[in-house]
Amino acid sequence: MPRKAVLLKSLARGRIRSSFNKYNLFNLYKKGDVDFRSKTLYQQKWTAKQETRAYHGEHMTEGRWQTTFTPKLDSVAQLDASLKGGEIDQTPILLQTFAVLEKRLDFALFRAMFASSVRQARQFILHGNVFVNGIKITQPGYPLKAGDVFNVKPEKVLQALGAKKPSLSEALKIDKLQIAVWNKYVKAIKENPREEWKRKQEKFRAMDDSNPKKQEYMEFVRNYNKSLTAQMESEIKSATKEAILGKAVLAGSSAADPENPLVEEFLTHFYDDKALATKAVECFNELRNTKLIQPDAASKSVAELTEFARTLTNLTEELKNSMSDSSKKSLRAAKNIVSELLTSQDSVIRKLYESKKGSEETLSIPYDPLWAKRIQGHKPIDIKELAEDESKASQLINLPWQKGLYGRQDPSKPYFTPWKPRPFLAPFAILPHHIEVSFKTCHAVYLRDPVARPGQSEVISPFGLPVHERAYMYYVRNGK
Repeated sequence: MPRKAVLLKSLARGRIRSSFNKYNLFNLYKKGDVDFRSKTLYQQKWTAKQETRAYHGEHMTEGRWQTTFTPKLDSVAQLDASLKGGEIDQTPILLQTFAVLEKRLDFALFRAMFASSVRQARQFILHGNVFVNGIKITQPGYPLKAGDVFNVKPEKVLQALGAKKPSLSEALKIDKLQIAVWNKYVKAIKENPREEWKRKQEKFRAMDDSNPKKQEYMEFVRNYNKSLTAQMESEIKSATKEAILGKAVLAGSSAADPENPLVEEFLTHFYDDKALATKAVECFNELRNTKLIQPDAASKSVAELTEFARTLTNLTEELKNSMSDSSKKSLRAAKNIVSELLTSQDSVIRKLYESKKGSEETLSIPYDPLWAKRIQGHKPIDIKELAEDESKASQLINLPWQKGLYGRQDPSKPYFTPWKPRPFLAPFAILPHHIEVSFKTCHAVYLRDPVARPGQSEVISPFGLPVHERAYMYYVRNGK
């Protein structure tokens, strides 16, 4: 039976554990050098034993560890030391005091970062989630040999390294706060969209170049420019008389429905050339004189207007006979203007899209007057109502950065979904030399037993050589 988990996270005792827990990180941060001053030799050995055993195999009873301990420590001899000039680093052999634990399957799982602590690794093994060379192993102390391949079910690794899954009530409280903040932000955008556009870009410029958010925004600017280039090439290929005629109809019909976003976008960006925009409106006026333009032109899509323009460029005999001479003259004038627009189509389209592109140096994108209209607020939620029906809550919550409940997109998973790494994981992300790990498949190879080399030991430990020396002295004399 393992030792009971008593005061493992105590900040008062300040013991360093073999765990990725945030409290353990605090204890590791505040832990200084072990003080051996004004202590007898036995007191020094006892203190070293306490500190090291709190990290190395704390779940094992003291009696069990003393039967496991071996005074014979593995190291690599520097046979050619006499042939080298200068000083040769000393081999810290006594850092191997607890190397025998590294052969255990539960420790190997923890070292390979397949579990967040040795105790959790032990739980995975006992529950039948660990395999060695394809065979299920249920003994945490199973000794690994060189070349053994061990693996854990990926679901368990995601649970071990993933953030904690919030309860339904916690998720709803966070979502209610997120919705309130988002609605406040949307309101600020609606009131002053141009200032908010500038503020966002200034925020990214002020960030350090190594900031992940700034790097992500730089990648967004690059992708934005690539998409504009693709759109430009597509528009150049599809530029026809019918397309220009349809846009002219849309520009001239703005008086009918000035709130139409298609109309506003066209009037703002029509080739970014006032002379051409004037010609487009003149073209529409000529078309209006033909009395063929429908009053609801502004409410139609660009595709519908293009199809309508196609009927104007290819009049049927019946339509020709029904038109007056003045209407025919106006239609010919409109077509002549379209021909003039078509001759400069390539250059003006390129000019337009170049003016829209962002700058990777200044991290700026030209202001888009329609961006604020595309952003919508979120309907407030009632926690009491949704607490009884999680599926309904998941359907109602739809934020730009989150679909469904916070941390519970997949309620069946025991970890935060969508998966994200647990906080404060980076300081513990240390992989040993004697284990080769593949996180893609959750497999690892135990290459060999850890050894000491000149200047280093392959046993990971938060304590230095003086502490391990005294701990070895304690156990080599059976605690005397």
